Amino acid sequence: MTASTGAATASAENVSPGVGRCLQRIRRMILDGELLPGQKVHQAELAAELKLSRIPVREALSTLQAEGVLVYRPNSGFSVARFNSDDLAEIYLLRRLMETELLRSIDLGSVDVDELVALNRRLAETSPSERTDEYQQINVEFHFLLFDLSPLEFIRREVQRLWYKSAFYRALYLYEDDIPLHVVEDHERIIAAVRAGDVEELVRASDDHRGTTATAMARRLGRRPTR
Repeated sequence: MTASTGAATASAENVSPGVGRCLQRIRRMILDGELLPGQKVHQAELAAELKLSRIPVREALSTLQAEGVLVYRPNSGFSVARFNSDDLAEIYLLRRLMETELLRSIDLGSVDVDELVALNRRLAETSPSERTDEYQQINVEFHFLLFDLSPLEFIRREVQRLWYKSAFYRALYLYEDDIPLHVVEDHERIIAAVRAGDVEELVRASDDHRGTTATAMARRLGRRPTR
């Protein structure tokens, strides 16, 4: 995994085990509806439940604040962000504009198509509901295998930031029954465009893929997550 890909993935892979456990627990509590938008996150209770000191708990909370999952207010502490489809729409608008520029700047002849195929195969074999972090990591690696070939370094960094910021939004829709099939099929279309050296089809396939994801996430934001 490249350095820039790592910057876009879930933070848990690059932190201590204690922080990683805490990140996983809080994310699961939000996805399962144990923590609702606006609800306070109690550091002491988390530390006691996970048998951790408050230091890794605080680090995990700060990480989730940076992701936009939690908000912090002085004299109140951390609470769950109120996710909304308007913020999501702006994130995906920016992604569409910048990712299109990245894809147009790539020499498609330099893409490791076999690696794209291998990553998509791994994705098809990974359950998004049971192995959420791993599923998201593989998905990020797939897309950044392309983005990282662009010479547009500043735009690449901005796209990394947007992927990082929207990581939790993407996790919200992974319980939909038909999502894994659609993702894999969309990726196959992207791979076919790369193999054919067709930049315009690559842009169209990526736009359609991104749009399907954004629509599914906006629908998910309209109701309480269930398992």
